[in-house]
Amino acid sequence: MNLTERQERVLRAIEAARTSTRKTAEYIYANPEIAMTEEKSAAALADLMEEFGFEVEREAGGVKTAFVAKRGSGGPVIGILAEYDALPGVDHGCGHNLIAGSTGVAAIGLAAALEDLEGTVVLYGCPAEEAIGGKVYMANAGVFDGVDIALSTHPGAGTRSTHPVSEGTALTLAWQEVIIEFFGKPAHAASDPENGINALNALLFVFAGIDALRQHVKPSVRMHGIVLDGGVAPNVIPEYARGRWFLRAETLKETAELVEKVRAIADGAASITGARVEFTLPHPPYADTVPNYTLQKRMKHWMDELGVPLPDAEPAPGRGSTDLGNVSYLAPTAFVRFPITEGPIPWHSQEVNEASNTDAAYESMFVAGKVVALTGLDYLENPAMLEEAKAEWRKRLEQRQG
Repeated sequence: MNLTERQERVLRAIEAARTSTRKTAEYIYANPEIAMTEEKSAAALADLMEEFGFEVEREAGGVKTAFVAKRGSGGPVIGILAEYDALPGVDHGCGHNLIAGSTGVAAIGLAAALEDLEGTVVLYGCPAEEAIGGKVYMANAGVFDGVDIALSTHPGAGTRSTHPVSEGTALTLAWQEVIIEFFGKPAHAASDPENGINALNALLFVFAGIDALRQHVKPSVRMHGIVLDGGVAPNVIPEYARGRWFLRAETLKETAELVEKVRAIADGAASITGARVEFTLPHPPYADTVPNYTLQKRMKHWMDELGVPLPDAEPAPGRGSTDLGNVSYLAPTAFVRFPITEGPIPWHSQEVNEASNTDAAYESMFVAGKVVALTGLDYLENPAMLEEAKAEWRKRLEQRQG
């Protein structure tokens, strides 16, 4: 590579932080903490940033395990999004210890460019991506206000690690959790069932209603639920029943419309059975991701330059959901996926957990950190590039909200 002095300075800073960063990523791996309990993980990454001269605000936005670490002043503001939560049962089966390491070291490297360059580098410590959505709460509290672009990373398996650089890639679904409760009246199921009101029947009508709804929604819509409480004994009419659903659609707007359709089903089930219904949205929604191919192509450029020429992603409908989408509604947002295995393995698994603590994974983590840092530097140095990314973001956001 033919690098400028500033680019070389960024890479030298990453190498200088290699030992401390790897120790932090290994510590997070050894102390897996699920959503909103990541006290050790958040503290470890925040401590790393303080070690390298960042000013750290802990409990950012009122979220106990979130933080904001800053260096520099003025604009542009380059935001880098860290994650560190684990999964129940499979610990770091999504490799978030590697996201923490790669984004942390990227911020450290990019901050080295601020010696002779105006701008601000911010590492956002974001909890609970796997459940609840820490970025959602942080976004709603205004934590990301003022950021010009947001960059992140994510580990992947083998050639499944692809570059989403063309129309129809990097898509996710908006997501809303729903809790539906029914309150009935108990009675003996054999001797006097006529005196009871069956809350479980009402809940089962909701399942039937949602199944009937499937033929009247887009193929991209996803509705999946479980019974959390269905009664205490077969010979007692259930006086209480509770279910939990995840509802997903292509945009926030469509997801909100879907929620109201399910609410109407729940109201109908209450009317049929005589049970009282409570319909709750326990957390604010995850937004769909607004892709930014201007940023994604620049990240691909640096991945190729650093010797990891992964294939381009094929256009495909969104399937999963991520709270990264909420940030993408506020600023141009992109991520780089980096491989931690040679071949494909099932995700959210013990295999991923084991792969996330290998020499190969940590080396790939540093490559991803360099990609993010060099991409961030491009946008610190070049106002025209920054405006191009923002112009694409404004266009796509308008399309999503229309």
